[in-house]
Amino acid sequence: MKGLNILAAALAIAAAGTTTGLHGQDAGWVSLATTEAKLDTFPTRRIYIADINNDQYPDIVTIRGVGDVGTEDNLRVYLNVAAAGSSGGSRIFVDMTAASGANASPGGGISRGTSLAALADVNNDGNIDLVRGNYYGASQSTYTDYGDRCEVLLGDGTGHFTLVPGNGLHELGLVNPMGFSFLDYDKDGSIDLFVAPWFREYDANIWQTGYLMKGNGDGTFVNVTSAAGINRQEPMFGACAVDWNNDGWADIATAPYCRTGGQLWKNNGDGTFTDMAAQAGYNARYMQGDNGQNLCMWGSMPEDYDNDGDMDFFFSLVHGGNDAGEGHSAIVTNKGAAGGYGLLWSMGRITWKSPQSSHHGDYDASWFDLDNDGLEDIVMTQGHYMPPTDRLFVFRQDQGHAFTDITQALGLLAPEMKDGHMTEVFDYDLDGDDDILFCQVGTRNLRLIRNDIGHTRNWTAVRLSAPPGVNRDCIGARIYVWSGGVKRMREVYAGRGNAAGQQPYAMIFGLGSNTVIDSVRVAWPDAGNTVTTVVRPPVNRYLEITGSGLMVKDAEAKDRNISLKLYPNPTHDFILVQLSDNTIISAAEIYDLTGRKIKDFIPRQAAAYCPVKELPAGVYILKAAVAAGKVYTGSFVKQ
Repeated sequence: MKGLNILAAALAIAAAGTTTGLHGQDAGWVSLATTEAKLDTFPTRRIYIADINNDQYPDIVTIRGVGDVGTEDNLRVYLNVAAAGSSGGSRIFVDMTAASGANASPGGGISRGTSLAALADVNNDGNIDLVRGNYYGASQSTYTDYGDRCEVLLGDGTGHFTLVPGNGLHELGLVNPMGFSFLDYDKDGSIDLFVAPWFREYDANIWQTGYLMKGNGDGTFVNVTSAAGINRQEPMFGACAVDWNNDGWADIATAPYCRTGGQLWKNNGDGTFTDMAAQAGYNARYMQGDNGQNLCMWGSMPEDYDNDGDMDFFFSLVHGGNDAGEGHSAIVTNKGAAGGYGLLWSMGRITWKSPQSSHHGDYDASWFDLDNDGLEDIVMTQGHYMPPTDRLFVFRQDQGHAFTDITQALGLLAPEMKDGHMTEVFDYDLDGDDDILFCQVGTRNLRLIRNDIGHTRNWTAVRLSAPPGVNRDCIGARIYVWSGGVKRMREVYAGRGNAAGQQPYAMIFGLGSNTVIDSVRVAWPDAGNTVTTVVRPPVNRYLEITGSGLMVKDAEAKDRNISLKLYPNPTHDFILVQLSDNTIISAAEIYDLTGRKIKDFIPRQAAAYCPVKELPAGVYILKAAVAAGKVYTGSFVKQ
């Protein structure tokens, strides 16, 4: 068991406080894969991850790093594809921005003010859609208004998006959003949206309420904030939507910017909400930070870290300090039903190691199970205030639910790992463990850290396929995995942290040395509180669970209603080839209009990447064959 030997060595090194014999670029726990994945030329300030083209591999949407306001072509779209000539082990990200339409402006041309985004299927057609927003900064009076507003863009499943006129978000006007959180607050099967705005006017200290936008299921929204009773003003830097009190209804927790402790809006189940922050102890300013400064929350990240069946939080806080009595980012533990779902700051649960900044700029964090031992770990980014010591942090959880800083043991204290900003985790290569993607404050560089240890242990991953009455992304669903006498729970949510950070909807569960899953139970977010249970599913693979149970593809259906997708089309540099049911393409050939074969390649992938930059401009025919012998034909234009 080579992987377990590596694990033992890493823990010994972490305890000794040295990196001797284990580095991020060696055959240890992690390796830097930025260049290999072609992500080293993408200036980035915000990161969002979802499967845009329905090939099951997670794709990336970013906001560029050159500025929040007044920047042309600010939003970028990158598809995750197999590297040319690869049999599937090597993945790269290709730029689809020009063909995506993601920067389209309602007035024509391109948007210049995009600052945050979120990804979900808002019209229930099976394709990921895009919501984007324009943060205007400290004051409307000094903002150059290019006509950009919050917008909805519908996806077609190939990476292309189309603006929805009269979508209801645009009509909110200049709202200065800093957070988007998707939820189905009324469980009607259509995605709704909570918009978390910053100050209306920073210098004048004018605040505003959040906006609850009810989805109509067609890509449009209606403002129901007043009717829902969401009426408390505060400047926010984000929000999350999660079932905080286990009553089956999605609640809303805000990330307040320095002036308040935050709001915890309990969903009453009748379309209204009640702020329970004071009663529950939801308070970003429970302690003062560096030299008595108020703590600013950049993200409230929910997760059941202690496997007790209720949602805890990690508060990512700016202006924290190291001295006794100073607050900083912390795990906040849910006391559960017996404690009225009160929240307790657990300041001593994390052990931070040097180097440490005396003034924390803890911008973002993500829960993930680094080594798939069944206990959630944390990756956190820190930047801006103390550049010599600002850095990435990886905290590993032990059996006693304490967290230790193992960043040095992983070899992740190199200069290129410092000055972090946003971070997301995702299984970009679908090998069964979550990898780390983060960007940096000053350089805006992207860094991809591949997880090389998690898949050496047992795991399961769950994708949900919505039954009738459930939103297509199953946002709000709870997944319970029983294995080895432990119940692990995850909730599907979208939009948490500063600027609505987002991760894929597939959930990975580490199983450690357990070789058997007793059962997987899904509590669906529908009006009937439907539950589906799957008994003894296989381990170490992605499971797709529907309302009827574990999905098994019907081999006889493979020749029915299948289409060939070629995109972008027209194209200049490359063509992506995909069958609509994601059948593996075993071989593909390109012909010109005279019938002469120009090029062939062997993708062995559901979505294949083929460079065509060298081809002369013109129309071409592509033929794709599957293992069963069936051939599918389509045409594309090379510009």
